[in-house]
Amino acid sequence: MIFLRTGIIWLVSFLLLGLSGCGKGIEEAHVNQESKREVKPEIKRFHQVVKAGTLAELQQRLESGIDVNAAGENGMNALMIALEAKDLEKMQLLLARGADPELTDDHNATALDYAVSEDFAAGVQELLARGVDRGYHPKYPLKKIDIGEDIFDFIKINMPEELKGEMSEEEWFESFEETKALMEEMGQNPTVEPAIVGVYSVEVLKLFLAAGDDLSLASPEMKRLLLKLDDQAGFQATPAVYLKYKSPRYGTANPERMDNPFWSDMIQLGCNAYQAREHFQDAKSFEKPGVVWCADRFGSSLTPLKDGRDVQVGGEHEDYYDSDFYIYNDVVIYDGKGGFQILGYPKDVFPPTDFHTATLVDDTIFLIGGLGYPEQRKPGFTPVYRLNTDSWKIEAVKTSGEMPGWISNHRARYEPTKKSIRVEAGKLSIFNEEQEPDMADNHSEYELDLTTFVWRKLQ
Repeated sequence: MIFLRTGIIWLVSFLLLGLSGCGKGIEEAHVNQESKREVKPEIKRFHQVVKAGTLAELQQRLESGIDVNAAGENGMNALMIALEAKDLEKMQLLLARGADPELTDDHNATALDYAVSEDFAAGVQELLARGVDRGYHPKYPLKKIDIGEDIFDFIKINMPEELKGEMSEEEWFESFEETKALMEEMGQNPTVEPAIVGVYSVEVLKLFLAAGDDLSLASPEMKRLLLKLDDQAGFQATPAVYLKYKSPRYGTANPERMDNPFWSDMIQLGCNAYQAREHFQDAKSFEKPGVVWCADRFGSSLTPLKDGRDVQVGGEHEDYYDSDFYIYNDVVIYDGKGGFQILGYPKDVFPPTDFHTATLVDDTIFLIGGLGYPEQRKPGFTPVYRLNTDSWKIEAVKTSGEMPGWISNHRARYEPTKKSIRVEAGKLSIFNEEQEPDMADNHSEYELDLTTFVWRKLQ
């Protein structure tokens, strides 16, 4: 089953890379798929001018009355083409002539997605200044996506080299069928990710952070670049130090300083638990399950402070069936220059948390929601903690009112004029009709008043 999941993950990642590539991803994947849209010759000529003509030629075309928002190949419009060409002047001219930056191509990519894909900082800045949607509330309904049989035919006959030896041909083809069904379902029920997820330069990342995006949503690679972590140093810990510190543990004080050479190596290198086991020739866990402490995590929060530091909280490593699966309750404080310190907390003071939100208000980070281990979850209740950025003490916040429930993977933002935190989207842990634990989408918005700590449902 693990090998099957490996194949599915590879295939989904491959296809999503192509399908989210702003019109050119399929071509990069060496798959020839003709656009189903018949594009008029005048639109083709117009788009060619945007791509390769002069600014004067573009202005002349626009004055002829051409539809500035007309869709061409793969649903791309003139603004997207200008962004793909990283041409700021043409972009600004098109916007001045009525180009709609919220329109999407055939794969639901917006102009902002194109600017991010090309790492076009000036284009991103211009669009963010205009207040375009950043992947949270699309202006137009999402389009259903026809994945296309030819894509799957291409994948089916090409098992990647990195998977050979890890799974059989039978497992590969089984994962192919599972992936095909999954992608078809995704195509019929499309979703979008925040644009910050695709950012790959610190310059562009900072533009999104200034616009109010959550740093936690950035890719692990981008977060490491921002934190100035050095993955070239290699392990400094000895085998004896590894054996002493390899296992996670809870703190005994609120907080407890928990730096040690092995944990520091894991943060600095960004490697996973399996890589650490390989380095120290420790395969015992596969015979007798155990956990290696790891900083490679999903669902941790990373919050920038006003003094240039960044604060990471919790997160999980791997899935529940993996021998190194673990949900953490620690705090790592990064100085922004490559240095950091690790703080631990007692489990009864601060339980393990992942997929929570972390919202900075003055000198306090409010930690709301989270998934946690199954036995932690209390449907109908919303956990709230506050982390003091002076003392680094964590304490639970007692709230009342109409809570969102046990919420995770949500979004939260501070509303300074109302002195409240607004929570939206995400998943809720619930009991289904058979009174069994289940997950449901959260379709409501909630507000936590920070003066009274009373929850209120907004819609």
